[in-house]
Amino acid sequence: MNYWVSWVSPVPLEQFELHSPWWVSGEDSKGQDIFCAAVKAETVEAALQVIVSSYDTPPKGIDVRFCERKPADWSPFCERFPQADWMEW
Repeated sequence: MNYWVSWVSPVPLEQFELHSPWWVSGEDSKGQDIFCAAVKAETVEAALQVIVSSYDTPPKGIDVRFCERKPADWSPFCERFPQADWMEW
């Protein structure tokens, strides 16, 4: 299944590595990065675990904004979220 996930990251971008598509979509009022990512997982919980396990050291307090299930033929790529060569989807 496909999921579209957004969260506020409490740690710097350099401590994060995810090979599925992801983007920094802005920042919150505290200056923390807001991420969006496309994730393949069986459940919402598994999708969120993919995000947490993408950090060198899993951070405490990831603020998940949303985790939405998407159809099998869904593509996360669009003008706002273009595909980069390194993205695996």
